[in-house]
Amino acid sequence: MKRAMSILLAAAMTAGLTACGGSGSAPEPAKSSEAATTAAAGSEAAKETSQSEAGGAVRVEYWHTMTGANETAINAVVQKFNETVGKDKGITVECIFQGDDINEKLKTLYQAKDTANFPDCAMIANAGIPSIKDYEQVIPTEDMYASGKDVTVKKEDLLPNAARAASYQERMIAMPFNASAILLYYNKDMFKEVGLDPENPPATIADMADCIAKLMQKDDKGQVTRYGLNVAVRRYQLANWIGMQGEYNFFGDNEGGRTGMMSKVTFGEDGTLMNYLNEWDKVVKTGGYKEVEDNINEEFSMQLFGMAVMSSARIGKITSLVGDNFDWGTAYLPKVSADDKGGVAVGGSSTVMFDRGNPDVVDAAWIFTQYLTSPEAQYDFCSATGYIPVNNGTYDLDEMKTFLEENDKFAVACDELRNSNPNVQEPFDIINWEIDGIIRDNMELFGSGQQDIQTTHDNIVNDCNDKLSNYVRANQ
Repeated sequence: MKRAMSILLAAAMTAGLTACGGSGSAPEPAKSSEAATTAAAGSEAAKETSQSEAGGAVRVEYWHTMTGANETAINAVVQKFNETVGKDKGITVECIFQGDDINEKLKTLYQAKDTANFPDCAMIANAGIPSIKDYEQVIPTEDMYASGKDVTVKKEDLLPNAARAASYQERMIAMPFNASAILLYYNKDMFKEVGLDPENPPATIADMADCIAKLMQKDDKGQVTRYGLNVAVRRYQLANWIGMQGEYNFFGDNEGGRTGMMSKVTFGEDGTLMNYLNEWDKVVKTGGYKEVEDNINEEFSMQLFGMAVMSSARIGKITSLVGDNFDWGTAYLPKVSADDKGGVAVGGSSTVMFDRGNPDVVDAAWIFTQYLTSPEAQYDFCSATGYIPVNNGTYDLDEMKTFLEENDKFAVACDELRNSNPNVQEPFDIINWEIDGIIRDNMELFGSGQQDIQTTHDNIVNDCNDKLSNYVRANQ
């Protein structure tokens, strides 16, 4: 039965990884002038469909970013709502795929003052919340809770770190929907081969460096034929290693942009970036670290390296690729220091509501938004996709307990996130793609031995602060 459940999870999770929080960054704003046209066309088509099918029911237009198996899963959740809660309350939800640039489409509609073509609710990557939080059409989840109307999912039902991921200045802007966590993936058979304990994965970066040295293989010319570790350190990865230090730590000022606009990174002045780089230097010096990602999923399955750092959303894909070829496992992200207690940041998306001027539709959208986060809907979606449930009640369901027992790699991800400090978050840095590029380029140079620690540190700090300063000046 355990094998059957693992195969089922792999099949469901393999086909689509969009909005999984693998990079943790919202996509760079598109330049296409077609954004509003595409959004409007989808909206009009949905209106025509709903008018013919809803039979007088209140219609809620829901935009999402899911593809492949993930799209199948969200469609199934929406269909179940329409056949149960929606049917009872006279609500029909139209589920509309809008690609991975929903934020850009909303921006175009907002700038055109085209409220009529906004959705009633939409799936928004948590990293993208800062860019839409001030739109006059946005209805903060906090306001819906304050109204006290039709509350079916209480705030205390939510994972605290998922709720904070969707909040700004202690107010929930959106309702958490799906979550992911960053993990260490490792080849247990390879560990055994070199004399490492497969049930004792590295707990710190220094431990990981020791493992890399043993896992690495070279040919008779000294060329690496098998790496110990593959990960490209970018904004998402660095945010986790910065955030986990001590009890917890922030990436930038104003609690990483969550109590006010983030105007600078603070990991330079508080020493956490240097702490990380000093430890990461041990990884680099092993000579067995691959600092760029080509086809990390496939290469892990081909046993070209023994360890990788990836999102929990990749568990299904890796399960499918590896099959029965070798034994592998997942573990918590190795710490910078053994004393660090912060844990990891939440990846994933939340549901944002919009007001298009019809109170009945707003009420209906609120009922649907909560349904998406209900224990049962979370089980249905997460067990079909591999996302981590954001409702504490989901973990009390018998079917969820069974699922976790039969899918231990996924259980590790759930435990890691639930045991993390809610203050460990991705930053609300609106220009996250620029910050990502700075970190990626400098960490690649450092990882390949072409740049020293101090230069890497100073470049990341100074270049990030220059970008943030320019943005703040232009938008105050």
